[in-house]
Amino acid sequence: MVDLLGPGGNLEMVRKVFEAGADSVYVGVKGWSRRSKKYELEDKEIIEAAKIAHDFDGELRAALNAFPKPAEFEMFKEKMEFLHSAEVDAVILNDLGLMRYVKENYPDFKIVASIGCNVINYEEAKLYKEAGASMLVADCKLTLEEIREIKERAGIGIEILIHANTDFTYLGKCWMSSYKSLRYEKIGEKSYYIGSPNRGGVCFRPCLSNWCLNNHAFGNLPNDMFLLLREIPDLIEAGVDCLKIQGREYSTELIYEIVKFYREFIEAIESNNVIFEEWERKLAEIAKRRDAERLRRTLELMGVARGEKIEI
Repeated sequence: MVDLLGPGGNLEMVRKVFEAGADSVYVGVKGWSRRSKKYELEDKEIIEAAKIAHDFDGELRAALNAFPKPAEFEMFKEKMEFLHSAEVDAVILNDLGLMRYVKENYPDFKIVASIGCNVINYEEAKLYKEAGASMLVADCKLTLEEIREIKERAGIGIEILIHANTDFTYLGKCWMSSYKSLRYEKIGEKSYYIGSPNRGGVCFRPCLSNWCLNNHAFGNLPNDMFLLLREIPDLIEAGVDCLKIQGREYSTELIYEIVKFYREFIEAIESNNVIFEEWERKLAEIAKRRDAERLRRTLELMGVARGEKIEI
C-alpha cells in the first residue's frame, strides 16, 4: 500500500490533511527546514501535531533539512532529543553526518534523505542508506527505470513528488537566491539565512524574474508546476513507497482539496476504476487555484528581495 504524504504548514493544515486522507504529514522545525519560518512549527505545536497524527493512526515527519553551522551541532542534538520525546515518527535530513548521529542514538527514528540530498543513482543511495536513511526523496527528473533501479539495487524506500515544481537545476541544488539577496537573522540561537533555503531560509525565486543576456531578454528560467496523474499507477506498480504533495505555504483549504483529490484517485486505482480524462479535468481546476496562490507568493518573495517590508 503506497503512503500518501501531505504538508503541514500550521496545526490546522496538519489536521485537515489527515481528514482529507493522508497517511502521513511532514512539518518544518522552526529555523531548521527549507521554508520560511512562517510555515514552520514551534516545539509546542510539534507536540500537538504528533498527537493529531497519532489520533488518525498516521505518522508525523519533522524536517530538519537545512544545513546547520558546525557550532550548532549541540543545538541539533537537543532538538533531536525533543523530537524523540514528542513522539515524532521520522526526521527528514540532508546531512550524512547528522543521519549517522540519529541512527546511532535514536535507532527507532525513521530517517528520510531530503530532496536536497539529490540522490540520482543507486551507489549514492547506498551511501545514504549506510548513514541511516530508510527512504529518500527522488528528484522529479528521474525516469521510472532509474527509480526502479535505485530501489532494487540500493534496497531503500522511494518517495516521489507528485505535486510540486520543477527546477532548472536538480531540486535542492540551486543557490541562485543566496547570490541575489541574503540576510542573516536568528531564531532564538539558531542561525537563519533569509534568501537561502539550503541554510534554513526561503528562496526568493530569482529564476522567475525576467532575465536577459547581452541586452537580449529571454524571460524566466524553467520553474514549472508538475502534477503527476497518469504516471501514478506505474509508480505504484514499480514499488514506490510514498507519494508526496508539497505545499506548506499554500492555503489550508487548497491543500485539503489536493490531498483529498489524490486519496480518491489512489482508491480508484486500487479498485481498477479510473477514467483518466475525468480525473484530469478535476486536476486542471485545482491547478488553476494552485497557480494563483503560487503567483501571489512569488510576488511577495520578489518584493522582499527588493527590500520591501513584507512578512514572509
